[in-house]
Amino acid sequence: MTMQSGPNQIIASLSAEFEDALGTGEIEACVNRIEATIKLAHPDISLLVVKPQTAETWLRRSAGTRNA
Repeated sequence: MTMQSGPNQIIASLSAEFEDALGTGEIEACVNRIEATIKLAHPDISLLVVKPQTAETWLRRSAGTRNA
């Protein structure tokens, strides 16, 4: 999901599934890599929100949104 909040300011969010065995530090490092890669490709993104969740949870919640 993205939202334009100003002339050169885009807020983006994404859901990501992480391996259960990863610790907090490893997940944080992964999120930092994702953020750096996306911001390098899209410098107008001023805020990136990464929401950890399983694919099943995403599908269940997005199905509810489509039916609303």
